[in-house]
Amino acid sequence: MENMLKNQVAIVAGATSGMGEAVAKLYARESAIVIVGGRNEKKGNRVVEEITAAGGTARYYGPMDISKQEDIDHLVQKTLAEFGRIDILAVFSGQTYDGSGLDAETAYRKTMEVNMDGTYKLVFSVVPHMKERKSGKIILCSSNGAFNRTTPAYAYHMAKAACESLTVNLAMECAPLGIRVNCIKPGPIVTPFWDELDPDGTKRGPLFEGISKTEVPLGRMGTGEDVAGVALFFASDLSAYVTGLCMYVAGGMGYVYAHGQSFILKNI
Repeated sequence: MENMLKNQVAIVAGATSGMGEAVAKLYARESAIVIVGGRNEKKGNRVVEEITAAGGTARYYGPMDISKQEDIDHLVQKTLAEFGRIDILAVFSGQTYDGSGLDAETAYRKTMEVNMDGTYKLVFSVVPHMKERKSGKIILCSSNGAFNRTTPAYAYHMAKAACESLTVNLAMECAPLGIRVNCIKPGPIVTPFWDELDPDGTKRGPLFEGISKTEVPLGRMGTGEDVAGVALFFASDLSAYVTGLCMYVAGGMGYVYAHGQSFILKNI
């Protein structure tokens, strides 16, 4: 299928790397107008350039720190000023500060500000516009670790569990208005997330191999493209009768029995 999102305006938060970047590029390939949200200006402009070079349409309105309301307001206002609407909101901003060297309290607060507070702020900056038009698709991002054993990134997984709560409650409220809200629960996806857990990268190869063989029924690590395909499903008419769903994209983790104990718990 082609042009599944033709002329739809999609804000993708966290689109400067990892899963969010893969989602932004796939949306653009399906003819969406993509608004790239992210803090890193160099990476944001690179994503826009790559989308444009491939024949797509994208904008980067400057750095957006999802924990800052003024940055969110700027992004939303610029989007509405140029395009007049927001059809899709996909929130893939996320970061853990474990291994960052910060003290425990600071790491906890920064984790919550990005992964929970920021998601809340961005969603409720966009929802009023969708309610006015009685149309919209919202895709949030949780984690397999929110409710299943994995690496003990406690604050990160607490924040991601909150995203699932937001999904089901907002879906119930917005369903009569034609707004669908769904959530992706990624398993072990190869993204910069692992940089915080393994800062020098020396454990990366053995870690990924161990996780794949021990914990993932499909036997491999996931990719940003694996997540992007499901994000496209939730943004398109293929899921027109789906809302309030929290869906694993984890190679069978979370709902299919794997093997033994967590490789991550034993090796990190």
